[in-house]
Amino acid sequence: MTKDSPPLSIGLAVRNGRHFVGRCIESILSQDFTDFELVISDNASDDGTIEILEEYARADRRLRISANQTNIGLHENMRRVLDSSRGTLFRWISADDWLEPRCLSTCVRALESRPDAIGVTTWFAIHTPDGSTRYEEYRGEFPDSPDPARRFERMLWFFHAGDAKYDPIYGVYRRDRLMRTPFPRPSERTDWLIGAELALLGPIIHVDERVANRTREYARGVDRAAFRRRLDPAHAEQLKTSPRRMYRELYALAVSADLSEAQLRRCRWALRRFWVKEQIREARLRGSDAWHQWFGR
Repeated sequence: MTKDSPPLSIGLAVRNGRHFVGRCIESILSQDFTDFELVISDNASDDGTIEILEEYARADRRLRISANQTNIGLHENMRRVLDSSRGTLFRWISADDWLEPRCLSTCVRALESRPDAIGVTTWFAIHTPDGSTRYEEYRGEFPDSPDPARRFERMLWFFHAGDAKYDPIYGVYRRDRLMRTPFPRPSERTDWLIGAELALLGPIIHVDERVANRTREYARGVDRAAFRRRLDPAHAEQLKTSPRRMYRELYALAVSADLSEAQLRRCRWALRRFWVKEQIREARLRGSDAWHQWFGR
């Protein structure tokens, strides 16, 4: 790794991850691609996480650790590791996720072979606290078209297609493209907004290999207000979203992109379909006591 600009940066934003962050770090340090930096921002943990991180940093110079004195929230902490990174490529990882040994090399090779692509995703397994695992090999169309309107349409489709099909936030991206986005936008669904924005910026290719593992919590009776506070303690109420707000924000992204009138018209049609599905999703959430936490801890 060169001193100033490694080929790849991995950004780990963590708060109170003592019980699982070691598995995450070990999976990164065990990669067959070794020329990377691991940028870690501890978000005011009070469970001994920082001591674990410091021990790993003493043993491996590729780790760079910073610690927040106060809880700035998950969203801002994810931005902090991005801003602190130096690599040509960048990947976020959650503290309770882990990678298969060939994950990074697979993604780097894929982007090297497609200079037009801004990012790459892979298949992944979803693990839940009860020990169950879900995995889906989706072989349909991904947002890799040369047409930005088509990529936008596909990204919107994935938002309601099931969480095991696609995971755009945790792909590997060209860091300069990520830096051009205002992530995090003030929304419960900032993940959807950045996914749509990236799809408009360029092709996101996909590798048909399962090389990543995600941990998802499906908790009953989770308070959405508490979820928003975890994302951004200082501005939690500003994150409230609705189908109408999502439509407006996604449409604003399409309008700001370099699209022809015909492409923008197709985006509007895709957004109308999205709005209907989002209305149905919200109705189901209101009638259920389950709230799915998209982000990891």
